[in-house]
Amino acid sequence: MSIEESIKTYGARIDALLKETIPPDKKDFLSEPIWHHMHTGGKRIRPALCLITCEALGGNIDEAIHFALAIEVMHNMFLMHDDIEDGDTVRRDQPTVWVKYGIANAVNAGDYLLACAFKSILESPVTLENKIKLLQVFTLTYGKTVEGQALDINARAAEDYSVDKYMEMVQLKTGYYLACGMVGGAIVSGVSEQVVEKIWMLGKTMGPAFQIRDDLIDLTHGKGRGGAIGSDVKEGKASFLYSYTLGVASQTDKKRLHDIMLKPRDETTDDDIKSVLEVYKKYNTLKHAQDYADNLIKQAYKTIDDIPVEDKTVFKEIASFMAHRMS
Repeated sequence: MSIEESIKTYGARIDALLKETIPPDKKDFLSEPIWHHMHTGGKRIRPALCLITCEALGGNIDEAIHFALAIEVMHNMFLMHDDIEDGDTVRRDQPTVWVKYGIANAVNAGDYLLACAFKSILESPVTLENKIKLLQVFTLTYGKTVEGQALDINARAAEDYSVDKYMEMVQLKTGYYLACGMVGGAIVSGVSEQVVEKIWMLGKTMGPAFQIRDDLIDLTHGKGRGGAIGSDVKEGKASFLYSYTLGVASQTDKKRLHDIMLKPRDETTDDDIKSVLEVYKKYNTLKHAQDYADNLIKQAYKTIDDIPVEDKTVFKEIASFMAHRMS
């Protein structure tokens, strides 16, 4: 099977286990908001990568699926809380949970998802040693992602934000996050610590590449928010585009950019977004961002060459799949 076919197949298995873990029709003020969020879409890429990696390395996917589910559950918890923190009212063209059910219910539902994630890992049919390793991987990823989010939140409309600061933030926020599933699948398969360490390194290049592409999509196609572009500008988000431009722009253009990023979300107009895009185009920022992401993907392939396993095919296929998603 191709990576795309595997994601569809394993995604269906994840959904089935998710319905067992959180019954959709339960009247507890949790299932309804959670399934409203789940029904807005999602391709289950991260948990599928866990199972794909496990199988390719000779492991049993039935032993990894509970960890894979935990990754998907954590992902959706972050999305629900992230929508509140960013003030996003639409996700995948549907009202966000906090808009439909209120902030209190959205926070609480997200908290419940985290508990479900830990519960799922504890139910994994693996040795106690591997269960502890999986809990350590999950907890590390959760903590690093939150650290990255803290840097992201507090860098909004920053005047001295550099590409180096952006990369520090995004490696924390997306690097561990992307590698986590693959690491868990590798652990279940029984590979060496050296293999696990290289997979972590792979995440530190592929994750930021994916995020930079996400920054680009926001200003070109929009990210499933009713077709609107510039959501990152409205929230004053310190994207790669913003950090790069601050390093090369004139003082006049820096001030123009900064003043718009400082505006409250509901006061940021379409003309403001067009103005930001004009500044980015003036300094060829969009092309530079794509080139930077492409270079990170090249680094990822070099890391794959160093993974101490005989057959590296699956990692090359995963990297190719992620690069295709960013093209």
